[in-house]
Amino acid sequence: MRVLLTGATGFLGMEVLARLVERDDDVVAVVRASDAAAAQRRLDATLALVGARGPAVAVPGDLSEGEPPLPAGRFDAVVHCAASISFTLPLDEARAINVDGTRRLVDIARRTGARLVHVSTAYVAGLHGGRFHEDDLDIGQEFRNTYERTKREAELLVEAADDVPSAVARPSIVVGESGTGWTPAFNVLYWPLRAFTRGLLDPVPAAPTGRVDIVPVDYVADGIVALLDADARGTHNLVASDDALTVDELLDVICGHLERPRPTLVDPTDDAGAAGDHAAVYVPYFDVDTVFDATRAHALLGPPPAVPSYFGRLVEYAEAARWGKLEIVRPAPGAAARFRRPADVVRAA
Repeated sequence: MRVLLTGATGFLGMEVLARLVERDDDVVAVVRASDAAAAQRRLDATLALVGARGPAVAVPGDLSEGEPPLPAGRFDAVVHCAASISFTLPLDEARAINVDGTRRLVDIARRTGARLVHVSTAYVAGLHGGRFHEDDLDIGQEFRNTYERTKREAELLVEAADDVPSAVARPSIVVGESGTGWTPAFNVLYWPLRAFTRGLLDPVPAAPTGRVDIVPVDYVADGIVALLDADARGTHNLVASDDALTVDELLDVICGHLERPRPTLVDPTDDAGAAGDHAAVYVPYFDVDTVFDATRAHALLGPPPAVPSYFGRLVEYAEAARWGKLEIVRPAPGAAARFRRPADVVRAA
């Protein structure tokens, strides 16, 4: 299969990249770089970081600015993992990346005869309360930030392109690998974990009944590849759904593993500042009353593993990596971690 992949140097994209090259797919990756040589160096560094064996071709490009110089020929599939995941970008900047970039990928898929697999987020649900189904998208919801808003707008573009066969993958909060705990990204769930391990987060700005829908990155990457292989259509919520833990339940897991007493919970709408200025952007995700339906996704892939079954590995790996100060080469399950200082590799972004 010949696949055009975006976001290959990002957390989720590199997991997808590893799966595609390891099964000998012909992968062309769009990489932000000044020229073709720099793009290939960056992609090769990412392949090394994920321990993937197999070639992939990089083309330089920034989808917020224009179409990249693609090699000739058709693609069987376009997998669009690239996005800005910043919650604080001004709306016009977020749209340039998440909406305009998606528009260009839709055009490329149409022109090259490819099927499109677009990676969105379950949080296009915004502030919608109750059940949010896989076919729900534009239901009058409001949003926490420009990330959610522009990912919804990008999905609307994909939905409107009825001449391009497409599937949409919507993960929830993505954490490290379930088998190894490996991650190069330490955000969302990791900031309260780090603060809590250091005894710095009490009280915790979170609602006890808030639902924290967590999925490991290997489950999401497997889901994206499954969408490719099954020639699937429609939207698939790659989420825990009804099995998502509440904040109370997650605290039981965290405190049990760390052998620490439970912290005090305070209303996040009253005391978001308790988390600190940097972390405050994540606080709204610990006051969520949405249940993401996953009927279609779980029929295709099955449900993700339960958080308690791999939570210890997430913490152990985070501590071994000094919460991102050391880079870890992605190990095979059961293998020992290999550490490198950030200067020794091209950091994925």
